[in-house]
Amino acid sequence: MLCGGSDPPTKFAYRANMPTKLDPGEAATTTASVTYHLPAERLRGAVTTYYLVKVTGPGTVWDQIFPEWPNFRLILSGDWEAHFPGEPHQVVPKIGISGALERALWAGGSEGVMVGVGLMPQGWPRLTERPASQFTNRLAPLSEALGPVAEMLYARLQAADGDAAIYAVLDEVLDGLLTVRPEAALVSQAHAALQDPQVRTVADWAGRFGLSSRQLERFSQRYFGLPPKRLLRRQRLLRTLAAMRESPDGTWTQFLDDQFSDQAHFIHEFNYYMGLSPSAYLAREQPFMAEAWKRRKALLGSPVQVLQPPSANPG
Repeated sequence: MLCGGSDPPTKFAYRANMPTKLDPGEAATTTASVTYHLPAERLRGAVTTYYLVKVTGPGTVWDQIFPEWPNFRLILSGDWEAHFPGEPHQVVPKIGISGALERALWAGGSEGVMVGVGLMPQGWPRLTERPASQFTNRLAPLSEALGPVAEMLYARLQAADGDAAIYAVLDEVLDGLLTVRPEAALVSQAHAALQDPQVRTVADWAGRFGLSSRQLERFSQRYFGLPPKRLLRRQRLLRTLAAMRESPDGTWTQFLDDQFSDQAHFIHEFNYYMGLSPSAYLAREQPFMAEAWKRRKALLGSPVQVLQPPSANPG
């Protein structure tokens, strides 16, 4: 996930609410670091960031990935598994894609390196012809979206010598895949409207760019991967999550989005999207997502992919 930095890796310690328990010696020595890097200028309408996740030590590091837009994830070494709250564990494909995630995802990795590419919604139609809804809440082989290019990309990343070379390969290969698609501009407009807290209902959102609610439903499934109402709910939750993480201890309730009817409503929604209560979430260890939050915010101004506004140049 990221570009350089001198911050030390985050040490992992087991807590009761983590999905997998480590031997105490492993917990003390297993670390994870995350580094973000901006793609080439010409790709920024389609791609949010590149990132590297590096795990060191004998154990497995677990953390919770926020609800997000699609990501390519290529595991150069080590093994990863993942699961949604309350659902079975599954192996993360070595050459994989995660579609739009409605809920947070638990992910655990062993010693090694994972390369990630975060997509913007308007990047989706420029990189693949497949409907986004076919990948929603799925971990799938990247070849399902990109075809044989996925294997070629992986081989080139495996051969890359160092982080800078990895980023150069990503720039070159993704630039070669990028197409000019007229619908990308409309996706960008819809994405910008979704970011606006004043857009509260599906009708509000559809009215911003001249679609009926039914047209927006089809459009949203095709390019965003989720129905409009569920995207608006996810956006509302993540706005409040971002505010509460930035607030001093014990004061997060004052930052509740005004679209929540009361605190109980927010806690119910938080449990649905994150799989635990707000208090439990803030109290738990965050082996690499705390670092990811800080570094992504420093680089882009937005600590979460879903809250990043669209580029002025959708392509």
